[in-house]
Amino acid sequence: MLSRESLWRRIGSPDAWALPWALAAACTVPWLLPETWNGRIPTGLQAAAWCAVLLSAPLLRTRWAVVPLALALTWGTMGHLAFRARWEQALPTGLIRLEGVVADPWTIVGQRREGRLRLSAPGAMAGLDLPVFVPLEGEPGPAPGTPVALRGELRAQDPAPVFLPERPLWRARSDGAPRRVHLASALELEVLGPPEPSLPVAWKAWVRGRFDALPLPPGPARDLWGALALGLPVVDEDALTPFAESGTLHLLVVSGLQVTLVIAAIELLARRILRRRPRLAALAAALGGLAYALAVGFSAPVWRGLLMGLAWILGRSEGWRLPPALTLHGALLIWLLGHPAAGCEPGFLLAWWALLGLLWAAEPLAGLLAPLLGPAADPAARLIAPWLSTLPLVALFFGGVPVWGVLANLVVLPIVSAFTPLCLLLTLLPVPWITGSLGQLLAWTGTVLMPRFSGIRPLCTAGLAPWLSLALAWPALAHLHARLRRTRGLLLAVLALSAWLVAARGTGRPPGTLGLEAIDVGQGDALLLRAPDGAATLVDTGPGPWAARRIVKVLSRRGVQEPLHLVVTHPHADHAGGWATLARLWPLASATVPELREAASTWAPFAPQGLPRDAIRRGAAWNRGEVAFRALWPPGALDPAALGDANMVSLVLRVEWRDRQLWFMGDALGVQERDLLALGEPGAFPGLRLLKVGHHGSRSSSDPAWIAALRPSVSLVTAGRRNRFGHPHPETSATFSAAGLPVPLEAGPRFGLRLLAVPGGWDLEGGDGGRESLRAPARPAPGVAR
Repeated sequence: MLSRESLWRRIGSPDAWALPWALAAACTVPWLLPETWNGRIPTGLQAAAWCAVLLSAPLLRTRWAVVPLALALTWGTMGHLAFRARWEQALPTGLIRLEGVVADPWTIVGQRREGRLRLSAPGAMAGLDLPVFVPLEGEPGPAPGTPVALRGELRAQDPAPVFLPERPLWRARSDGAPRRVHLASALELEVLGPPEPSLPVAWKAWVRGRFDALPLPPGPARDLWGALALGLPVVDEDALTPFAESGTLHLLVVSGLQVTLVIAAIELLARRILRRRPRLAALAAALGGLAYALAVGFSAPVWRGLLMGLAWILGRSEGWRLPPALTLHGALLIWLLGHPAAGCEPGFLLAWWALLGLLWAAEPLAGLLAPLLGPAADPAARLIAPWLSTLPLVALFFGGVPVWGVLANLVVLPIVSAFTPLCLLLTLLPVPWITGSLGQLLAWTGTVLMPRFSGIRPLCTAGLAPWLSLALAWPALAHLHARLRRTRGLLLAVLALSAWLVAARGTGRPPGTLGLEAIDVGQGDALLLRAPDGAATLVDTGPGPWAARRIVKVLSRRGVQEPLHLVVTHPHADHAGGWATLARLWPLASATVPELREAASTWAPFAPQGLPRDAIRRGAAWNRGEVAFRALWPPGALDPAALGDANMVSLVLRVEWRDRQLWFMGDALGVQERDLLALGEPGAFPGLRLLKVGHHGSRSSSDPAWIAALRPSVSLVTAGRRNRFGHPHPETSATFSAAGLPVPLEAGPRFGLRLLAVPGGWDLEGGDGGRESLRAPARPAPGVAR
């Protein structure tokens, strides 16, 4: 049945839809600007922009009001971004003395504790909230409200790789945290006085203390409780993975959903108590939502949720006399005005598109489903529409969509709707036996229920046009529906395009030449090899689940549609840690590992259960199209435990394609390289050689005799930026220089590297957007005779 609220969404001020389209135009700006932009705008462009805004102003009173609105918001966004970029670049970096107040309780994030320091000195950074990281071991740091001083190295935020849908530097500039500092110990924080927390900080610390005192053991129950009620990061990534792979990860981040649930619960209770006083009930809900936001912290999702919740209760208390298109998008506008880079934040865009699906696109969809589902069409459409409307954005941001996302949300949303207010209430007023029972139910939900809905459909996004068209079709559909226009044709087209993209696994792109990409996964290896006539091969999977998810993003953007051939060089976490996660996120055509003794127990921490793998030794060879693979190490089934170092069993692969020879050394050590020399390798080759330097450029690899014999025209080192091992070591670079060879390229500082074979050499693309042409004469490389 069409309610007053539903009807008002359709007919309430259709002209207000100029605002969403103007917002969409403004959101494109940070995607088009390079991450390294210094904020300088040419004078001519400034003059042209102001003229365009002023000349279009008379259109505000016409049906073309979207034009001046879009121009004004776009130019305003660009100007604000320019200001933030110049401000960020003027901030100091390097070793500096800082003073401020601990502004947050310390939170465990991965293997570190994170806190926030509200700075008072130096003057250029006064008032800035600085993220501070200390090791998990040792002291957690001073209490919130404590004035402290430290001498630490200020680091700038890293820009995003250009080929990934991420914009961390823009988000840092937008949210005001463009610097961070890492300390070796919390003892480096010099306490300048007793804690004197402000009222908001004291409230947040008190709520966090109540949570820490809950009788919940470390594990899924505590992790999920903290995430649902207070938005605390999940400590154990195994608890996070089922939600990430079932399309319900948004439930573990305090966002619009949790804030709205709390506001709605308070408003419902206040309405029952304060009968016939809807405005007073709305005020109580607003104050309760504000107190909740203070407790969990005013992060970007919390701010957005608070603004959206306040817009919702304002419209509800006023009998929806204000059109939702204006109030809800007005809340988004308020956020965008203060955070000009919000357009490149996945959370902002996903929340917006889910809103379009839920409030405006669900009714046309219900009309299509009514002949099949009858009375169930409307609730089914309300559940399916947000999933469909966010599908193109999820594919672009994450490289795939959850297969069971709709069903998972159908099951879990009611649970979360009940758990969030209840967990929050029990945090403030704990009842031990209820707390324990609810914790067990949460643990069961995370470890038993959610894994049943895990499943990702990989989608390629190499061709952007279909995905962007599909994304823009949803606000167009919502706009037409609000103006009482026909929408069935557009809706059918949107559904058909969505079904085609999912069925075809997206938009692929075959390679035009041999390519090798060192994917940026931190301190670890993940090398993607592609040839025009051969299936994609991935050598190693990076250090963990997050690395596997990054690999999937790269596979998606590169247009890989076929199942992946995986080679895992040896059983170390930085090479095999992402194997099990990758196997769930992307289909594997094969898995190849070195032959080992006690293989079952050695691979158990990394290998996915039930998937076959081929164990190979020296002499194994196979072809994929024109690409020929040959294993040169290990010589037989070795035992890593007996050898004392799993690097000793690292697979060494030689790959040949036309006039190219690629050497993948894994973490092979100098002793293995000398053994290969004794066996007649590398031999002569009438073409160009590329070397993936062994063991991340450590001094324990790259034996001078081996490098002199191989003489690669190009070498690359896979090591994380500012890694704690100091890779690559200076001795390795010196070895190459002494042999008269170019110093190896470092993938870490460039956010990944991609090498493409071209006549006479290689074209290099860095993840930082840099491009180089590497040319070398094609001549036989000196080597030891076979």
